[in-house]
Amino acid sequence: MGHVKKDTIFMPPKCEKFRLRGVQPDWEMHPSWIAGVEALDAYSHWVSGVVLPIAFQWIEEHKPEVYATVPEELKDDVGVVIAAAFKLVKELSAYQNGLVSAAAYEAALADGTWDPSTINPVWTGIVEKVRAETAEAFAEQSSLLGDPNE
Repeated sequence: MGHVKKDTIFMPPKCEKFRLRGVQPDWEMHPSWIAGVEALDAYSHWVSGVVLPIAFQWIEEHKPEVYATVPEELKDDVGVVIAAAFKLVKELSAYQNGLVSAAAYEAALADGTWDPSTINPVWTGIVEKVRAETAEAFAEQSSLLGDPNE
């Protein structure tokens, strides 16, 4: 999985030892439980392997400022270092602009004017496919399993 730092260096995950996909036998648990665990594993792996390396590149570029408030014995604690970096990031323009945009977004959601049609189209397509195929797989077995909505 991988949120590992040593000597203030973040190590992107390459170790398969701690991955959760395929760990639970198909026959042992509810299919949604297995899918959920494996989906969380995929998400965690994406955060560890893509998002955190971006964050730690920024941290490396701002090392003196970020580590200025981190106690020596916690310089390899991922959570503490991310928290120190986040304190700095919250003051920067991209974050502040995001807060303004978030207020407008929440207002549009509340009044029904939000148009999500161009937001995350790839992820949206994957979600639609996964939901449809999950519903289809359960529907195919509904004569044996019943309708979970009843």
